[in-house]
Amino acid sequence: MSEEYIISELKRRQLCTSIGSIQSLSGGCISTAQRYSTDTGDFFVKTNSDPKAEQWFLAESLALERMHEAVPGFVPRPLFYYGQSDHPAFIVTEFMRLSTAEKRLPDMQRQLGRSLAHLHSHQAPQYGFPVTSFCGTTQLDNTPNSNWSDFFRHQRLQPLLDAVAGQNPDLDRLGQSIVGRLDHLLADILSEPCLLHGDLWNGNWAVRGHQAVIFDPASYYGHHEAEFGIMKMFGGFTSDCFDAYYDVAGCDEPEEERLRLYEMYHHLNHFSMFGEGYDTSCVSLMESLL
Repeated sequence: MSEEYIISELKRRQLCTSIGSIQSLSGGCISTAQRYSTDTGDFFVKTNSDPKAEQWFLAESLALERMHEAVPGFVPRPLFYYGQSDHPAFIVTEFMRLSTAEKRLPDMQRQLGRSLAHLHSHQAPQYGFPVTSFCGTTQLDNTPNSNWSDFFRHQRLQPLLDAVAGQNPDLDRLGQSIVGRLDHLLADILSEPCLLHGDLWNGNWAVRGHQAVIFDPASYYGHHEAEFGIMKMFGGFTSDCFDAYYDVAGCDEPEEERLRLYEMYHHLNHFSMFGEGYDTSCVSLMESLL
């Protein structure tokens, strides 16, 4: 996409009158990120030419908006997104100067845990989300559903199993056994659907000053423990984070079996997106649940 068009949109929306510089940023593997320095301040701009990118950025913009309203400062504030057939889609948010050096500090881990608990305190009547969202490039069916086991079975797990069907016979066989056990694995969930980040691995958070910041969401309203699946998958979150979360949320630690189920889901999603390498870990987690 021409940078001139992004500049013209920033000016048309009266966000600035002149551009000082444009800097490419690293970190993403799906979209291109840049920092636009203007006479009114800096903006973060992410662009993508994929035909579904407009849907990606619509979902991201709504997710950031709702998370910003729930816990101000916990996410970059979204400004607008754009998507039409004549140009690649893009999203503009406030620019945050972020650091990763302090992420392992106990105080920052606790701060993240407390903010996440406050985010999860924002609830909805049903599971789902007003728009289709995406975890990586995986499209998520967010049709409203009042039953978590049914939602997770038909709108999360089974679509992924269908997407990878035939690539690993052990995974196919075990996956259907897991589907059959979901009512048992997800029994006795009494908490209300809450706002999730949805893809909170260690690369999707950083520090701004003394504030933990999360970004690149795959948001929907779900069971709060589902947030921990990918947090456990890649690590980087210490007991300080989880202890602070449980203290603010006023809940007990999740059952280990459910944590493995939610982690398995993300291994399966990575197998669907990236292929060989994640099927082995997915099979191993499935076997532990049967």
